[in-house]
Order: sequence, then structure tokens, then C-alpha cells
Amino acid sequence: MRFFKYLLLLVTVVTISSCSSERKPKFVKSPLDNIITKYIDKDNYSVILSDMDYKEDTDKYFHKYRILIEEKQPKLTTEQLNDSLTRPTDVTIINTDWKEVSPIIFEEYQNDLGMTVLSKKNGKLDKNSSPAGVNNYVGNPRYGEWRTDSSGSSFWAFYGRYRLFSDLFFAPSYGYGYGYGYPRSHWNDYNRNYRNKKSYYGKSNEYGTKSKHNRNTSWASKPQSFKSKVQSKVSKSSSELKSRGYTSRKSYSKTSRSQSRYKSSSFRSRSGGFGK
Repeated sequence: MRFFKYLLLLVTVVTISSCSSERKPKFVKSPLDNIITKYIDKDNYSVILSDMDYKEDTDKYFHKYRILIEEKQPKLTTEQLNDSLTRPTDVTIINTDWKEVSPIIFEEYQNDLGMTVLSKKNGKLDKNSSPAGVNNYVGNPRYGEWRTDSSGSSFWAFYGRYRLFSDLFFAPSYGYGYGYGYPRSHWNDYNRNYRNKKSYYGKSNEYGTKSKHNRNTSWASKPQSFKSKVQSKVSKSSSELKSRGYTSRKSYSKTSRSQSRYKSSSFRSRSGGFGK
């Protein structure tokens, strides 16, 4: 009788342990996780998904990132701020090599080319995607100012000293001599309704992978047939991994606030596919 009680207890413990193990998500590590760790002592930075690719010969997916780290702000005169020939010393710019990513990560960011996919502002991380520069630079008087065009529309213009942001960010160009300018209406929409809450692709989904401003990337040079093929392939590979309990920290964090702690999150892909 004692033996059967012991056996029943052992089976119960094993069953509970097994269920607990199944409920815990198995995280797929992303290069973004490494960036968070590497720059843990930095309070303000942005990470842009600057390119992406798939290599058929090795069946592997890749990302490239552009990291902008804000350093100590110098004291500058108005003349120095408007000097477009001087490169800023208070922003460190790092362009990474190609980084291999899991099919889950590639699928999750498939619509985010040219966008900020990770940022840190005053020590607070934001893993939502947004148009490059909108989170830490647009609206920041340290880098530029709001101006009004002849029609009365307000737009953001970087000071001459930060004109290189025009080449680093993938945004609409209004040709005012200071490079790219974000419409104030877009920034207001993002700042009020999306910042630190959810990803923002513009009022008409004009930002991200489909944007024509990504034309100089490796991904943009690929034929649409290739992109469609990759989209189908990565969807299958990602689904297979998720069926085995794998997820990314980003997708898991989206659901863990409203669902049970150990429930593995299901990925809801963004609309629009890979685009051109």
C-alpha cells in the first residue's frame, strides 16, 4: 500500500513538472537582446533596422542595424548649430555587420525595414517600432526645430549640424535644405497615441518596409518574386518553431501583461506582407 502511495506521488510530481515546463516559453535570442545588454549603461539610444536579407544557399535570415547613441551634450552657439559642414560629436553612430536571426525574429520585423525597432529614452526601453528618428530626435530641441511652410503646414527640420540625420533616417523629404522633415501631425499622433504603447506606421502606413525611402537597401533590390518566396518560407519555419514552444521576448512581452505569466504568446503578423 505504501509503495502505491509513493508511486502515485511520483507520477503527480512528474506530471506537474512536465506541465510547468510546457507552459514556459523558450525564448529565441535576437541581436537586439545583445544590444540591450551591451549598452546597458547608456540612457538614450535608437536602433534602426537598416537592412535585411535571406541567403538561399545556407537557408539563413539576416538583419543589419544602425545604432545611434546619445553622448554628453556640448554647449553650442546658434552659429555652430547651423554649421552643416561640422559633424556632431554628441551622437555615436554604429553600423553593424550582418547578424543572423531566427525565422521568428525575421517574420516579426518583416514590415519594419528602415524603422526604429528598439529605443531607450531616459533609461526606459521601448520595443515598439516607429519611423526612424521619431522617438528620440524629432521634437527634441537639441537637434532641430518645428518650422512652417508656405501652406501653413508644420514640419520638423534638423539643425545644419545634424544634417547627416537626413541620410540616416528613412523619412519623407520636403527639400527645405535641412534634409528630411516629419509632418508635425504625424509626430503628434505618434507622441500622443503610440509612444511606449504600440508600433506606429504612419497615418496611412507610409513608413516601414514598403516605403520608397528604403530603395538603397539590399532588400529593396530583390525582385518581388524573391520576397514573396521568402515570406512564405519564413512563415512556415516560424510556425514550426512556435509549435515547439519557441517565441521572442518582444512578442511574449506583448501578451504577458494580459495573459498568464507562462503562456507562450502567439504571433500576430502585421498586415501588408514584405512589400517592395
